[in-house]
Amino acid sequence: MGIDVSDAKVVTFNPGHERRVVTDVARKPPRRQFSSIEVASVFARKSVRHDNDDGNPLIYALKGMSGYTMPYGSFREIYRCGAEILPKALDGIDFDMIVPLPSSSAVAAIFAERASRCGGKCPIIRCLNKATFGQVLEFAPPMGMVEKRLRQQYGKQLRALQKADPNATFQMKKVKLPLRPYFMPVVANADAPLIAGHRILLVDDILGSGTSITAATHALKDSGAIGMSGLTLMGQLA
Repeated sequence: MGIDVSDAKVVTFNPGHERRVVTDVARKPPRRQFSSIEVASVFARKSVRHDNDDGNPLIYALKGMSGYTMPYGSFREIYRCGAEILPKALDGIDFDMIVPLPSSSAVAAIFAERASRCGGKCPIIRCLNKATFGQVLEFAPPMGMVEKRLRQQYGKQLRALQKADPNATFQMKKVKLPLRPYFMPVVANADAPLIAGHRILLVDDILGSGTSITAATHALKDSGAIGMSGLTLMGQLA
């Protein structure tokens, strides 16, 4: 069970194949390990030419981005599959609070609400903000801590960031994949102390390079979280 995408950017559910997005409710939900956090996903993604690590036509349609749309019937089928897979994705994950990653779209927040209901209506704490360019530069490592083969690219990226408004919101998708581990896309806000002593489920809409969810893990551990797991609607490209 996958999706089709027309030339007019209309995304439709197709039960006859598993191209682009695997929505089969009989399949085991994918899980990936990133440093100290394991991330479960409801849907698996399959690589198709022109798709990239940061997006997918289904996510774009759900967010109303880039001109993509989806008929209500297809949305209903995707929702049905997701609702059936979600408990399986959460199986074995121990958490008592949910923290959604910050997003300009409501998809992550809605997904967090669904996960909360599935997890016994545990509280949702919005204690992360997207970092500004100034914050990203403040925490960027010195050149000596960067892998030698990446130093030229890293220096070029730093110069580009320095030209931006320091108060503007940083977008990780504008950074090339090999350089992403050196930049911090999220920061804890004033609500972060609320998560101290709790087991946290970090929720996001899509798993790309894993940089954002890894950075969020570090920020919340510094705020006192005692355990961390991740959940995304869509997994990494395979």
